[in-house]
Amino acid sequence: MPTIKKKLSATPTLFETSRRRLNTLVRQLKNPNEFTFIGMGDSWAGDGQTSNTVFRLVLQAIRGLKRKPLFILHSGDSVFTGTAQEFKTGGVYSGLKVSSILQLIQDPARGVPDIPFFIVPGNHDQTGINGPLDNFRKYIGPTHWALHYPKIRTSLIGVSNITNLGGPGQEVYGFPPGELNFLDLALTAAQPNAILSMHVPPRVGKWANPNYFQDPTSTFGNKNGQLNRFLKIVEDRLPLALVGHVHAFDTLSFQGTRYVLSGGAGAPLVKAGFLKGTITPIFHFVEFTVRNGKVVKRRIVPVGFTA
Repeated sequence: MPTIKKKLSATPTLFETSRRRLNTLVRQLKNPNEFTFIGMGDSWAGDGQTSNTVFRLVLQAIRGLKRKPLFILHSGDSVFTGTAQEFKTGGVYSGLKVSSILQLIQDPARGVPDIPFFIVPGNHDQTGINGPLDNFRKYIGPTHWALHYPKIRTSLIGVSNITNLGGPGQEVYGFPPGELNFLDLALTAAQPNAILSMHVPPRVGKWANPNYFQDPTSTFGNKNGQLNRFLKIVEDRLPLALVGHVHAFDTLSFQGTRYVLSGGAGAPLVKAGFLKGTITPIFHFVEFTVRNGKVVKRRIVPVGFTA
């Protein structure tokens, strides 16, 4: 009789396990009218001892919060060079063992293995400069997603906006083909409390001032008309957008959307003065409180030291 080999199922991605867990948590919520969640970005986990130390402190601080967050949103640059070692297996740097981002998150003693954790891709999540996102998809999950939860009147939407539209040697960030269509459809189906995660901030308001950010690649602009289309899609439909890319903290309100820039989860901070008129860059994450389907409170939680 021939031996029948069972096909081994692939290891589920972080997104898959997080979505299943969040579905269960929302279903079991006794009070759907109030909960908290976490926003963060730019951890560069797996890059070395310094970034890992800060990111581990971030996770430990989340574990120590009085109220356990319902989910965590990470706005990209979760790792530094997009390798399997940084995402999954861990590696050795300067003779020292360095954990991967999944090892840090899933650590039962110091991580947050029981909190749904959703990540969108940043430019450093690519394998090499302008490289593929194959490892991100394999270990973290899809590069865009939309999760709708009527019970808590909240939708979580993640998109990718790290495609280089400028050609070789020109970093001009923007959306890949079809991404803005996906965002439009996601917002059409969204609950009133729609929360968008993406990596690169839009070039609007004070962020459009060339003297505000000292690096033009800090934001995405209107290459191929993308910024205008993005703003038209989100207008009057998106209360909150979480972005990163710049290793600091900042906020901006534009055409009815509140943008919160949080890039302090482990990557080297920008120097004081890089963002005009903002607080000294600090390692941090942000705790949000949602009440009756609206974000009513935002709290910056500092971790470690300043720039």
